[in-house]
Amino acid sequence: MEDTKIEDEESVGLLSSKYLESQNIVLPKDVFRNFFTWFCYQFYKSLAFRVWLLLWLPLSAWWKLCSDPIPPFIATMVLITGLPLIPFILFVCHRRAFSKQLTQFCKEIIKNAPGIHIKDWELIVLNFNSYMYENKFWNNECFFFDVPRCYESFRKSILEPFSLKKDKNAKVKSFKESVPYIEEALEVYFAEVDKRLNQICSEKPLAANSFEDIPLPKQLYRLKFSWTIKTAMNLHCIEYVLLSLFSTYLIWIDNIFFRVCLIIVFSFDLTEIFNKSRVATMKMEDKRQFFLTIREQEIGANGWDQIAKRMNVYLFEQKVWKTEEFFFDGIDCKWFFDHNFSNPITSKRYISRLPLNAELWPYIKEAQLACEDESSA
Repeated sequence: MEDTKIEDEESVGLLSSKYLESQNIVLPKDVFRNFFTWFCYQFYKSLAFRVWLLLWLPLSAWWKLCSDPIPPFIATMVLITGLPLIPFILFVCHRRAFSKQLTQFCKEIIKNAPGIHIKDWELIVLNFNSYMYENKFWNNECFFFDVPRCYESFRKSILEPFSLKKDKNAKVKSFKESVPYIEEALEVYFAEVDKRLNQICSEKPLAANSFEDIPLPKQLYRLKFSWTIKTAMNLHCIEYVLLSLFSTYLIWIDNIFFRVCLIIVFSFDLTEIFNKSRVATMKMEDKRQFFLTIREQEIGANGWDQIAKRMNVYLFEQKVWKTEEFFFDGIDCKWFFDHNFSNPITSKRYISRLPLNAELWPYIKEAQLACEDESSA
């Protein structure tokens, strides 16, 4: 019975693919002017909005039949205030519809073998949108607006939660019969990503001796604070700094304890924003190069300083960073690796505000092992 069901799902997927090829369906982002218009369309087509409209019919009759206007007036206010809840209901329904079709989504990944390139996922979006509509799992052919949102759903609903579950029973409990399909889909995806990263890194070799004469920012700036402010301005974080100072001025209280707490909170927030901005500028191939540099470099007295120099040059040459000052010094480089990459995969509790980088786990573990070997030696 289950084999017959799987064969039927596969045949539906193939028919959907052939239908798409014959009809030449485009992505919703090519049909709608922007994401907001797509969302308005989804809002209008949603069952919750139609139910909300139908509720006005008995309410209108109640206004005419009721002698006391207070009860229908209260009901009208409740109905009006319920309108802002529809986007939340739509969001929940969208996530629930996708979570029920993980098997079909994984089949599309297995069939199309996407990597880290946006173009690799376009056919998956087309096929899956059509599949959801043809099988009446969604009321229109615009389930995913574009590739980035499809890829984000893949990461948040499949890649990250599945990678974090180490126990087989925990995976079966969460993903049920989709487990074998997810495992095969991730295997195909990781192989394609690794292939693509190897190709990119072969096209962008890291110069061997070009970093020797490049000074670290710690040799150019008297204080790390001045380097941080300059870098924050390049990252457009200075707006947050000015907003924080203005907010501090507005809510300034004579209580010294409150002042200290306020400054600490804003400093912590600025540090997090500054760190996230640096991580966001690095593509997946840049992160991989960072881990390979750590693995190849001997971590001695000045090992992290050398890694910082090499990466500063590399990121500047690849136009990831505007200057050769991505890392302040070796200490900053080591903190960046530990805080953003090493700690999230070794800690028992995953910190959701940090990227998981599941595709790069093998390289992160190799870099960790290199650091451990050097420290033990």
